[in-house]
Amino acid sequence: MKLQRPAYILLSLMLGASMALVSGVALDQAGESGVVKVEFENEQIRLLRVSLGPHQKGAVHSHPSRLGVTLVSNDIRVYFPDGATKSSTSAAHEYFWSEPVTHQVENISDAPMQNIEIELKQARGTGVEVKPASREPLARGTAVDPVPVEEEPHHHVRFENQYVRVLDVVLKPGETTLFHRHSLDNVAVQLSDATIRRQFPGGDWSTSPAKDGSVGFTAGTRIPYVHRLANVGNTVFHVMDIEIFP
Repeated sequence: MKLQRPAYILLSLMLGASMALVSGVALDQAGESGVVKVEFENEQIRLLRVSLGPHQKGAVHSHPSRLGVTLVSNDIRVYFPDGATKSSTSAAHEYFWSEPVTHQVENISDAPMQNIEIELKQARGTGVEVKPASREPLARGTAVDPVPVEEEPHHHVRFENQYVRVLDVVLKPGETTLFHRHSLDNVAVQLSDATIRRQFPGGDWSTSPAKDGSVGFTAGTRIPYVHRLANVGNTVFHVMDIEIFP
């Protein structure tokens, strides 16, 4: 019997349409048009694209606990309400965790910066990092016996606390993942241009492009899904997948 693709596909299509409507709306949080855009929002998270031009300074604003991914290198100076300042530099494609904060951010470089930030609306208390357990080589990973996504060899756990898990996914040209199961809502932050094929158990392969800097939300908590990916292009497929714990 041919299995049906999970209902999350329809949700993804609906989200794509809704994201197209909100992606051009500036969020008042930063107080400046074009600095912060809401890419997606539900009762649990708010997904933001934060942009600052060369030497641009945003307005004072507040965040709850959040997980961020740098799309390009960051060279910033942060101003706090008590008058303190802090400067920091980050390379492209790094992640960061932040507790609730009120601040003002200035891009002190000659190049524009852009980050993806996931605000955790329901976070209560300080995030406590969990060290990932060591993993043994797998003999599983078939359509009838998929592995949890965090155990799939191309998905590397980089960070985890009680709110989020960060999976760094790298697939070289010609490589294919094992069949794996997603059981949590997740935000995928694309970090390269690539051509990917996807297959669900019992279904045909489908091909789609991955665009550097794009971001999307997929529901997996209520409707877990199983698939595998193949890189059929000539560039490395790189995505940071942030799972949201309920």
